[in-house]
Amino acid sequence: MISFQGRKVGPVIMAGCMLIGMFLLYGLGIASEGGTHDSAPLYDLGKRFLNFALLVIILFVVIRKTAIKDFFAARREEIKKNFDSLKSDRDAAESRYQDLEKKLEEFEIKKEEIIEQFKKEGNEEKERIIAEAQQRAKQILDQADLAIEREIRATGERLKQEVVDIAAQKAQEIIVREIKDSDQDNLVNEFIEEMEKLH
Repeated sequence: MISFQGRKVGPVIMAGCMLIGMFLLYGLGIASEGGTHDSAPLYDLGKRFLNFALLVIILFVVIRKTAIKDFFAARREEIKKNFDSLKSDRDAAESRYQDLEKKLEEFEIKKEEIIEQFKKEGNEEKERIIAEAQQRAKQILDQADLAIEREIRATGERLKQEVVDIAAQKAQEIIVREIKDSDQDNLVNEFIEEMEKLH
């Protein structure tokens, strides 16, 4: 590339050379035709081509002079930064996702442990309740046995008392029927003698 005072001007010089060459070719074309009326379409084509070439050169110079190159460079840098930011965000999101997956697995393990603990405690509580119920039932049966035994004894005592009372009543009836006045006097005298001996 040709440089002029530190600037690269190769493309501009090449475009200028191409433009001058086209003018020369155009001039030769018109001269070879002899300048007849049939050269009007060729002349019109040349004007259009010249306008297009000038437009390209002007655009090229304007683009070189303006900050479009810097704009695209800055835009490219911004896109790269955005891409890097999105990549780091994606990495952070993946890391967070993996952390959440790990926490979810730990939660599932803890959930299973808690369920097993509740089952174990439930079984222990069930066994304790059953043992207490059996003990309470045994106490109730023992109390019932004692109450029945007491009732049987009390009933036995009442029956004995009734039998004694009936026997005494029957004995009294027999004695009243069989004893005479003389026997009664003898019994009273014996009783009095016995009492005197005791004093």
